[in-house]
Amino acid sequence: MNKIKTFIKKDPLFDACPSCKSIGALRRSHSRNTKEKFISHFTIYKTYRCKKCGWRGYLKTISLTSKSFKALLIYMGIILITAIITFQILKRLL
Repeated sequence: MNKIKTFIKKDPLFDACPSCKSIGALRRSHSRNTKEKFISHFTIYKTYRCKKCGWRGYLKTISLTSKSFKALLIYMGIILITAIITFQILKRLL
């Protein structure tokens, strides 16, 4: 059985800059304020800077694969059905 990777962790350092399209010029940038620290710690976005053009912004570090989207929907459906069944059982017992 093939293992489906639902989420793929990627490194944007090897991606092209969104502004100047140069490859390999992106570097991680330090958070400057509380908003940027919150975004870096609690989301899938991290702050990056381009060495060539000076662009600074957020890029995703985790992406959802197209093949695994169906598997993710199936998992969410199973969780929903289990929650409904559990709720009905508890409703009858109480």
